[in-house]
Amino acid sequence: MGEQPGRHTSFYELAEAQEQAGCPICRLAERRTERYLDSLLYEAVLDASVRERLTASHGFCAAHVALLRQRPGRSLGIALIYQSILARMTELIDAGELVRGSLRDRLRGRRASGATLAERLCPQEQCPACTIHREAEESYAGLLASCLNDERLYLAYAEGDGLCLPHLAMALEQVPDPKALERLVQPQLARYRAMLSDLSEYIRKCDHRFRSEPFGSEGDVWLRAMNALAGGAGMGSSAKHGSRRAQDLSAPH
Repeated sequence: MGEQPGRHTSFYELAEAQEQAGCPICRLAERRTERYLDSLLYEAVLDASVRERLTASHGFCAAHVALLRQRPGRSLGIALIYQSILARMTELIDAGELVRGSLRDRLRGRRASGATLAERLCPQEQCPACTIHREAEESYAGLLASCLNDERLYLAYAEGDGLCLPHLAMALEQVPDPKALERLVQPQLARYRAMLSDLSEYIRKCDHRFRSEPFGSEGDVWLRAMNALAGGAGMGSSAKHGSRRAQDLSAPH
């Protein structure tokens, strides 16, 4: 079935993402960021100007460096990017004359201070992958908020794992009318109440008096509760993705 007029590809991506475990906006933002990184690493091999732009941000933050480590096939692009950055850092440190200059010069303050050099070494731009990720989050959150009156999207949202708290807040800022607000909030309230019930049951079964009772669906609720508040794709109910590992780790030691 083809796309209906007036509906963007992002609409269908959002509807489909809600059929998977975890916050759909987390999942889609991560997917867009990964595509960006793959494209950027390919361009970095061919275009020196791409590498120059990345020098201002010192490459990527720790979280997105972790994603780069999962891309050994793009190692040449990574090597070229970080060669440019390290060359620039070497120039800046060398220009700071850390080991040169007479005692008289140092006493007169003619040598660059550690604080001045530290300032020069700070990134001048944000991690570009973080920028892409944030833009994707805002885009999908706005799309969800504006399309909740669409029955297909609403049902997918109501029946899915819902949004993590940061993305719920992001969507709340963009709801266009009271009906959309109610449709955004009510399913989330139901999820929180169900999770609170599961947490109570989980905590009860951790009591030594009830340790003989096996864990049921509440066995991974401690994970679900963390991810409901902090976010993370693919971290919804274990029933959806068949994971038993969380329940295996449930019993306190």
